[in-house]
Amino acid sequence: MKDPTAVKDHAARLVRFQRIEVDATRLVLSGIALALPVAVGAATGHLADGLTAVMGALLVSAAGHEGGWRARGVDLGATAAVGALVVWLGALVGPHGALASVWIVAVAVGAALVGGIGTLEARIAANATVFTVIGAHLGTGPESPGHILLYVVLGMAAAAALTLGTHALGRLMSPLRRTELEGPPGPEWPFKRNVEKWRTGLRTWHGWQYTVRLGTAMAAAEVVSHFRPGAHTYWIALTVSLVVLRDEAAAPMRALERGLGTTIGVLVGGGLIGVLPTWGIVALIGVIGAVRPYLKLANYTAYAAVMTPLITMLNELGHDISWAVLRERVLDTLIGCAIGLCVGYLPWRMWSSRQR
Repeated sequence: MKDPTAVKDHAARLVRFQRIEVDATRLVLSGIALALPVAVGAATGHLADGLTAVMGALLVSAAGHEGGWRARGVDLGATAAVGALVVWLGALVGPHGALASVWIVAVAVGAALVGGIGTLEARIAANATVFTVIGAHLGTGPESPGHILLYVVLGMAAAAALTLGTHALGRLMSPLRRTELEGPPGPEWPFKRNVEKWRTGLRTWHGWQYTVRLGTAMAAAEVVSHFRPGAHTYWIALTVSLVVLRDEAAAPMRALERGLGTTIGVLVGGGLIGVLPTWGIVALIGVIGAVRPYLKLANYTAYAAVMTPLITMLNELGHDISWAVLRERVLDTLIGCAIGLCVGYLPWRMWSSRQR
């Protein structure tokens, strides 16, 4: 029987906001990076291209915020290069149904394996899986893979320029605090040392476990997507990629947070999207972009609640966003959470318990 105290702790975590240090400059920067491409697209009559550029800005949004110039450059460069490649390849295979599913699973497996090298590699690998799914979805639209790649790169370049420009401006305005603003020099990127540890780990089952867990869960998500009618079933695989975590013990809580947050996001966001004009939605995208870095660390349920209307707006802006589409988001999210738990977590947890 479940410990009532543990249940209460889990319930409290869903609504509790962690106390974290807030970087106001980064929050404002994040909002501008997302709202600017949509505003430019709306003003010039190329709204769809602006929305594609926002995907590029989202892709590099977590990169380039720490360390000196070299650390920031490596982070942004590696994140952008891998992200651009997987979006382009995803868009190429997106219209090809079964081939796209095989490619998504293959990227998820490869990314999970390579992500075990270190922290930077893990973040870039997680991005690769998520944006392969998004790229494959974009590829089913009217735009060519090259056109999609162009605007994704423009969005990444604008967001990266804002990040580095803000860092440079801060140093110029506060020369006496240059060392503090620059951040500690930090160790060199310990790639070679991490690779040696990673290769040693691959000689054990533990070194392969996350790769197998994510790969089987993503494969199950793609199979279910093919049998589920609807134009937005890519959300199932997207959810699986977010709830099947490297930290096995954290997976059930992440699935619960994701499911609850998405439901809240649909209920609240659905009403807003239905009544706001285009420029009101641009402003809403900016606000969501500004608060999302804070919410991701402070309360994942709230983060999922704001990301659902954001991604929905990015995919549906310019079309009629009905409650049917929003309900589909919730159902696909719940299906993805269930697959993540039943395929990517519970069997392995039970197997580990038997081994112990």
